[in-house]
Amino acid sequence: MPINNRLIGQFGEKIAAGFIAGKGNTIICKNYRCRYGEIDIISTSMDYLIFTEVKTRQNINYGYPFESVTESKLKRIRKISQYFVLNNDLFQNRKCSLRFDIISIIISNELASAILSRNNNGIIDTGSLINGIDYELDQITDI
Repeated sequence: MPINNRLIGQFGEKIAAGFIAGKGNTIICKNYRCRYGEIDIISTSMDYLIFTEVKTRQNINYGYPFESVTESKLKRIRKISQYFVLNNDLFQNRKCSLRFDIISIIISNELASAILSRNNNGIIDTGSLINGIDYELDQITDI
């Protein structure tokens, strides 16, 4: 019997949230929804406001999970982040850099592994959200 994709996604989000919290970040919101879409985890770390998309798969038969984050999804994430900042008094007047991460999780019977993808310099100011972002990969080990 195949495992429900929603349950796999929820399990992946729990793994990702544990990883993010384990790095000392403060999770301020999970599954934030607005008119532009949904982002899995919003967290803070020092002077960063971090928007994390989590992708989980059971295998790589159809590619790595992060490969399913298309350019249109990245544009939606940018819009969601703008909406969040503009509609959240806590961050409106606070000077912080925005960061976008993708946590890609592959679950097998005995192993969970992840690849973290973030923009190449780790820092994005609000003004550069409109211009687009280049992503590169860093390996996460031992989650």
